[in-house]
Amino acid sequence: MRITGGQWRGRRLEAVKGLDVRPTTDRAREALFNILRHEIQDAEVVDCCCGTGALGLEALSRGARHVDFIDVAPRSLQTVRLNLERLGAEPTAFAVHRGDAARWLEKRLTAGAVGDLIVLADPPYGGPVPDALLSVLAAGAAPAVLVLEHPSQEALAVPVPERWRLDRRSYGSSAFTIIRPCEPDQPEHADA
Repeated sequence: MRITGGQWRGRRLEAVKGLDVRPTTDRAREALFNILRHEIQDAEVVDCCCGTGALGLEALSRGARHVDFIDVAPRSLQTVRLNLERLGAEPTAFAVHRGDAARWLEKRLTAGAVGDLIVLADPPYGGPVPDALLSVLAAGAAPAVLVLEHPSQEALAVPVPERWRLDRRSYGSSAFTIIRPCEPDQPEHADA
């Protein structure tokens, strides 16, 4: 597993040992960040259910201003810290939090100032986290972009607020559902 672009391109990442963690493949991560390339620059990012931290680390490598890494598993958070240290990440550019991703995100979104916030979520497949994250979005306080990774054969029942659009991309057994505001004269749902 490597960083696919930006200042740390090609650098190896440590994997979480002993846990059932399914890191996003390099190919899928590179494709996602090619889609987000204009939005990631100088953005604040939240890596929910961060596992190894690969999504958030990729965001930092590609110019994100700050990344919050959130996970409930202490071993995952140790791995994230190790990867941050090995890459030489600036300590002011990240924070590592242990806790429930949906609750943490709900607090962050209701605290305000979410204009350029990008939320990346790769929760355990088949668990309750996607529904909890989507309910936070449906409650009205929304980030600039929400990305949910899920099995490609699974269709998410996503409650999309008015003037927001869905973009679904599949990469092998994984898929990303990207939820962002509509541009003027753009349809609300766009599957690719």
